[in-house]
Amino acid sequence: MPVDIIPEDESFRIEELNRFEILNTLPETDFDLLTLLAAEIFDSEKAFICFVDKDEVFIKASFPAEYGPRATKRAENLCSLSILKDEVTVYHDIHQHYELTDSSFLKGDDDLRFYAAAPIKNGSGSALGTICVTDSKAHPDVSEKQIRLLQLLADHIMEKMESRLVNLQLQKTHDEFLRRLSHDLKNPVTSISLYAQLLGSREMSAEKVFSMASKIEISSQKIQTLLSTAIPKPQPDTCVQS
Repeated sequence: MPVDIIPEDESFRIEELNRFEILNTLPETDFDLLTLLAAEIFDSEKAFICFVDKDEVFIKASFPAEYGPRATKRAENLCSLSILKDEVTVYHDIHQHYELTDSSFLKGDDDLRFYAAAPIKNGSGSALGTICVTDSKAHPDVSEKQIRLLQLLADHIMEKMESRLVNLQLQKTHDEFLRRLSHDLKNPVTSISLYAQLLGSREMSAEKVFSMASKIEISSQKIQTLLSTAIPKPQPDTCVQS
């Protein structure tokens, strides 16, 4: 067991983890289903998707679902050790690893016997977290296929995080677009409403009526301009008919 559980790329790793905006988020079905699949592959009691932050390990998803999302101390979670390795970590029987049995990593989980975890790595190779499976009974026989499938699940989680981030950015862009459009439309709409109220409230000279009608027309054109530039025009069909 390493004395120092902090990876060499810790600063960059934490920066990358924060970029994905996954910490302290609500449950998401896609992640929950992957923990179910991991538990099925190993026939294990529990499975988790964890992300290792500076001081805590955030459990994003779990099987059974009643165990997450939540956070545990980094020094009390085996995933803190698993992210130090490039390959899948497997403890067939933790009772045989005396360096762990009395360590803080098993605090509050005395019945833990089996643990396997695959690192969730970004494109630069930094481990942001793990998908792991645990059991209260030892698993002396873990196949290469099971290990390979667990790593494939970890790779799939990374892909989902990438697509999730793109969707988040698109949503932010969309929300900002609506906010700006609402702000830009506010003045011309208010002007039209005000001029319409004035026109209907009292008699005016033809000159004033013409002036207000002109201002209403200008505000209307501004609204049309805003909408025409905000909403993209449909692109013509580029398919060539044979």
